[in-house]
Amino acid sequence: MIVAVLGEKGGTGKTTFSTNLAGMRSASGRDVLVVDADRQGSSSYWAEAREAKGLTSVSCVQKFGDGLARAIRDMSRRYDDVVIDIASGDSREIEGALRVADMVIIPVQPSGIDVWTLGLLDDRISQAMQGNKKLTAYVVINRASTNPRDNDADDAKDAMAVCETLTITDVVVRDRVSIKRSVPAGITASEYRPLDSKAALEMTALYNLAFGENGHRNGN
Repeated sequence: MIVAVLGEKGGTGKTTFSTNLAGMRSASGRDVLVVDADRQGSSSYWAEAREAKGLTSVSCVQKFGDGLARAIRDMSRRYDDVVIDIASGDSREIEGALRVADMVIIPVQPSGIDVWTLGLLDDRISQAMQGNKKLTAYVVINRASTNPRDNDADDAKDAMAVCETLTITDVVVRDRVSIKRSVPAGITASEYRPLDSKAALEMTALYNLAFGENGHRNGN
């Protein structure tokens, strides 16, 4: 399965989602490749830090430019699953990933600016679906407030309801210290110690969205 994680703007949590998905999928026994299509290289640093710790290995390569779609298609034949961390903005990498992905997951912070950018992605993914009939696209609220009295996630979902192509999910990942620290440490939220059970459950919900309950979605 090929899962792409993207956003119209930077800082939404693409790498956090990509690395947690890849790490959890690898821990389930699957052979996983991360394609780091962002020149910042954050997913690559995560994979290096993970290898240095001796944890379950996750292969990672950096690929950019016009040949991305072809490269991903070729590499997907050698791995059980591919997770793509894509640069934000109007990039060739986004176009390439949308041509070959089975699923797109879009992390969105519950702020006005992040929500406004979804309209652009909604149109772009709608066009991509005309050529990639298997493509599905989901929005996940990220870095929502941990204050139970704060309705920022619900307010954002209401504002995003105008999207015609994107599916607004009930998965919400909150702004937790353990999640922030997991990426530079080369680990997933589930591997962070002391264990933050709430963070682990939120990332498990994200994993289930991508790969299905018990790690099986549509026969993959």
